[in-house]
Amino acid sequence: MANIMDYLDWRADVPFSVSPYNEVDNLIFSTMAYIDFDGVVPGFERDRPLSIREVNARYWRKHSHAEIQDRKAFVSDAPFILEKMTGSRRYRKLKMLHYINSVNEDMSLQVSAITILPGDGSVYVAYRGTDDTLIGWKEDFLFAYKDMTVGQKEAVDYLDRTTDCLPDDMPLYVGGHSKGGNFAVFAAAFCRQAVRDRIKTVYSNDGPGFVQEVVKTDEYQSIEHKMIKYTPEFELIGGLMVDDSESVIVKSDSTGAYQHDPFSWQVLRDHFVLADSHSTQSVVLNDALGRWVSKETPEKREEFINILFGLFKEAGVTKASELGKNRIKTSIAMMNALRKLPADDRATFLSILKDLARSSGSALRDAILDVETKSNTW
Repeated sequence: MANIMDYLDWRADVPFSVSPYNEVDNLIFSTMAYIDFDGVVPGFERDRPLSIREVNARYWRKHSHAEIQDRKAFVSDAPFILEKMTGSRRYRKLKMLHYINSVNEDMSLQVSAITILPGDGSVYVAYRGTDDTLIGWKEDFLFAYKDMTVGQKEAVDYLDRTTDCLPDDMPLYVGGHSKGGNFAVFAAAFCRQAVRDRIKTVYSNDGPGFVQEVVKTDEYQSIEHKMIKYTPEFELIGGLMVDDSESVIVKSDSTGAYQHDPFSWQVLRDHFVLADSHSTQSVVLNDALGRWVSKETPEKREEFINILFGLFKEAGVTKASELGKNRIKTSIAMMNALRKLPADDRATFLSILKDLARSSGSALRDAILDVETKSNTW
């Protein structure tokens, strides 16, 4: 099936004047936010944007094709978008500026953003989604109990600051994939009023939602009519927490949670191939997670998340991809880390796991009860 890379081939000779900016362009710009532009695109110390040709040349002077192809992390192929854009008529006027990449493990902070000038007179502010680091994944979990994370605050500050450097008459679009979609919506809602008034559309490409306290605010409600949310048939990340916006459901050529990958979303000409509904499995899973979140207090959610990521750290797990590799070794390390927990923390952790299992069905419940049985022998 065709994806965004095929779209870049198909639409290479079609300028924005002939075929206006569309939903697929949005996904491409959101995916570009995953590219490591350190040493390539300057931050706020320089306001002159770089052309797509300059960006492409700078990037490949720092990196090789073999290096990128050897990467197995999520959306590792994103840099190849630059090459396709450079040779296209559609994106030959595209420019980029104001790259930031803030990571702070102690603050559970991982936020990165880039400002894109597509070449049609508009602006697209793109926020990076969750990368392979557990720091990034932990912040996703913080959405379960915080009104505002450190990353969300930085996202707001970034949107205010980057738009200050651009003409007021440029239409403004804000978007991101995964956690980047959450940042995009949050930034659009809580930026300065003058910036909010300039926003035409906010795109959340399979981004998680928010706690009720955020959704009920006047700021969130004021931009709800500007929000568009795209999710694949198997909706997992995009179904987390509360989101009042209706999802546009996109077909994917992957299965299960792998449908979260933007390279798997199906494209036909200048639009996504749509599905009628979410899969039964994802509906059941999201309903179960929703019941668990609504049942537990914010304090309990916070305690559970801190213990969980403390176990990862104790077990020496630093990247999400490591959880799927050497599973036996990782499981043993996690069990040993759980055994070292103070008795009260271990009891709390296992109690919340059981509550989650009750909400999620018998298969997960049996697995969790097995962990508890083993822990009681320590």
